[in-house]
Amino acid sequence: MEICQLPEGFPAIPLRSDFNRTLGKLPPAHLQWPAFLPRVTALSNSPSENSDLESRNRMFILGMGFVAQFLARELKNEGWVVSGTCTSMKKKTELEQNGFDVYLFDANEPEVRNMNSLKCYTHLLVSIPPLMGIGDPVLQRGESLRSAMMDGNLQWVGYLSSTSVYGDCGGAYVDEDHPTSPINELAKLRLAAEEGWLNLGHDLGLAAQVFRLGGIYGPGRRFDWYFLLFSFYILIQ
Repeated sequence: MEICQLPEGFPAIPLRSDFNRTLGKLPPAHLQWPAFLPRVTALSNSPSENSDLESRNRMFILGMGFVAQFLARELKNEGWVVSGTCTSMKKKTELEQNGFDVYLFDANEPEVRNMNSLKCYTHLLVSIPPLMGIGDPVLQRGESLRSAMMDGNLQWVGYLSSTSVYGDCGGAYVDEDHPTSPINELAKLRLAAEEGWLNLGHDLGLAAQVFRLGGIYGPGRRFDWYFLLFSFYILIQ
């Protein structure tokens, strides 16, 4: 298991955790995003429908916000099947028009529909922030979430966190040796969510990574999207 920090202007830095696995040296910065697989044009909700489909990379994204949408487009262009969740019909329609299979997700609902669809995917990315008074709304699903992630095709789970888990560092550079010391409640919930997803991945025998983002990545934002994509390329290989 790994936690990776994505600071401004630098590639991902692997951070230590209870389940840490060394990445080794990063490839040269000029390495381009590879063509993983032939382009796919259809998605099946049945993992047994087609043996060829089972060999393809399929990403399910919980929370298709700005960062996740940009990554989803890049993965789709490389032949991945990408699906995910959003919170409104308007956004659902927009995402479906871009070729994504999208489910509505309401953190206040006691159960999440189509949760068993996770069994059809090889990769799960969680991009839903914790909620005050609730914590991580997906982890709150408990056994229903665990059941949905078991006995399927899922191999990897990633969680998008925040560098807020370090607390006030007084402007100092934060590396993998810096202890976490969240100050506000949301940052504390972030750290709890990190531990929850790492523990769940460990319990289910899945590869699991946490990405501590120093900001919002993507076109027109304060960070270069390249570092996020480069980090995903390294970690999902």
